[in-house]
Amino acid sequence: MTPVPVIAVSGHPGSGKTSLIAALQAELGVPSIHYDDYETVTSQPPEQVVKWIERGSDYDEIMLEPLVRRLDQLVTTTVRPRCVLFDTPFGRAHRRTGAVIDTLIWIDTPPDIALARKIAASAGRAKTDPAEAVAFTTWLEAYLAHYTDFIAGTYDVQRERVRPGADIVLDGRAPPETVAAEALSALSRRLGWRLGPQEPDGPPIAPLGKAMLAPIEELDCPFGLERSVKLGDGAINEDRFLAIVHKNSLGADPVAAFAQITRKLGLPEPMLHMLCGQLAEAEIVGFGYEGGAGAIYKIYLEFSERVRRGLAPGAPARAEVVFLAVKWRAGDPGSAAVSRYVWPAAGRGPAAIAARLAGLAPQAAGLASVRAALEVVEAARGHCPPDRIFLVEVDEEQSPRRSFDINVYSAKLPVRALAPVLARLGAAYAIAPARIEELLSRIGPLQLGHLSGGIGRGGRDFATLYFGAAARKGKGRG
Repeated sequence: MTPVPVIAVSGHPGSGKTSLIAALQAELGVPSIHYDDYETVTSQPPEQVVKWIERGSDYDEIMLEPLVRRLDQLVTTTVRPRCVLFDTPFGRAHRRTGAVIDTLIWIDTPPDIALARKIAASAGRAKTDPAEAVAFTTWLEAYLAHYTDFIAGTYDVQRERVRPGADIVLDGRAPPETVAAEALSALSRRLGWRLGPQEPDGPPIAPLGKAMLAPIEELDCPFGLERSVKLGDGAINEDRFLAIVHKNSLGADPVAAFAQITRKLGLPEPMLHMLCGQLAEAEIVGFGYEGGAGAIYKIYLEFSERVRRGLAPGAPARAEVVFLAVKWRAGDPGSAAVSRYVWPAAGRGPAAIAARLAGLAPQAAGLASVRAALEVVEAARGHCPPDRIFLVEVDEEQSPRRSFDINVYSAKLPVRALAPVLARLGAAYAIAPARIEELLSRIGPLQLGHLSGGIGRGGRDFATLYFGAAARKGKGRG
């Protein structure tokens, strides 16, 4: 449900794209996608490639639907890495893939140096495996013949079409570590990043929270960590987080891994069986913790495909359960209850969201959280398409809870943009202004994710602000 920035790297073959992507990935702990894993051009006979060049080398003739689908999956997930890295020769010049690029890096490497690097890399592989030597010389002879016939011309076309659209241009003649350092510096200036690991500001995680986080950290994979603050009844609770894991990261048998982790946390067996029955359709698993007077554990399944299906052109609007959750007091499995987060058919777009919020409960218009949600929607609508502001309504079994969640990640607003909203929430909940100001001083620069509110389990109005979702690296199984 939440688009992630796409940082694309382009350049001639041999320019250093793969090395730069690897360096950025190691520094940032983010996913990457590579055009070479999806391309089919090199499997075509040379005469077909020549005909394509004679027709004008139209990049849009190159069909990349599997790559487009994978990009869509990576950028519309609540596993919020800082960005997705995209290794592509086409930059923004390929319509379907270029449309998702937020920042384009061009590695400016002279064609002769790029060619020399490409040959040297292939020669190096042949040197380590003598059996490959004959295959290498055969490849080299054919490649150099094609290079003079038509490949060199494609370099010229690429430079003319792709380089002008670049936001950042790097000198590809420099050593790889220098190129990587300059790329990180340029990205931090352009996107407002803080260099080094990105951690949401918040208090140290309490022991019961660490007990939930430990099995996630033991997975040998990156995961998302989102912090939040809950306001209400004169207090702010910052002892909260949500760890977000893609189902595929649970291993070859996601159901078994899911069961193992959740049993350690004390998830009751009936609830475990219920969630395991839904896991096949889910894409994301969330592990939530809320401290305070009584620690609460939360397990979420996210059905991202239902959202993508609902956003498709011409798709019928219908209510969809996009999150299914079980929540219980730590150490008290009997307190477990099921929550369903429904994306309503009649609550899509700012006007419809306002109408749904007004009907949330008989006293909805007077709730401070509802007024805050309306202000958040108004602030977000000028920064993203209307259909990227999401309302879900929450219904919890065995509870008077009637609440909502407004997702505005697409607007890319900093928390500080809501300073007046938080001040009014503080006044409504009898929270000292100095406490609100201190909170903003720490989390103000971080990206706002979503706001939930409404009537809580205790029958009282509340508001929870989610922010600063960032990638973390697991400690690994070894």
